[in-house]
Amino acid sequence: MNDKLNYMDTISQGVFIIGTKMNKSYNFMTAAFITQISFNPCSIALSIAQNHYTAELIENQGQFSISVLAEGQELEAKSCGYQSGRDFDKSKRVKYHITEQDLPVIEGVVSYLICKVKQSVVYEDHIVFLAEVVEGKYTDKKPMIYISKKFFP
Repeated sequence: MNDKLNYMDTISQGVFIIGTKMNKSYNFMTAAFITQISFNPCSIALSIAQNHYTAELIENQGQFSISVLAEGQELEAKSCGYQSGRDFDKSKRVKYHITEQDLPVIEGVVSYLICKVKQSVVYEDHIVFLAEVVEGKYTDKKPMIYISKKFFP
């Protein structure tokens, strides 16, 4: 299995924080399994373990935000990972603002995307959300690159 993980680490991907609304507060989850799937309409695929609280919130709400982390935002990445939003309010760990869609976005990121779920597919122990990008903003900052050994030594 270690060799397979090494092979997988050669596929370039960023580090992202998924934002959702949670009752009257907000939830965050660090993610790396996101990819573009279409330009017309602009769409992405997001893969999350089925048992994650964020997957449940996205299924219920049908929308989510993606904050694309910039180089140097390792603290934000680690603050929103490792612990479930079911047990801890991660919004107290990071600086964020709320979009017009009432979704949270991390401050200081490369860009953010607001996504509306069009379809979901169960694959093994994950659920893949296929979503249209309905809005966003970007900067000229350089994105953080995901390498599993940085996060899971």
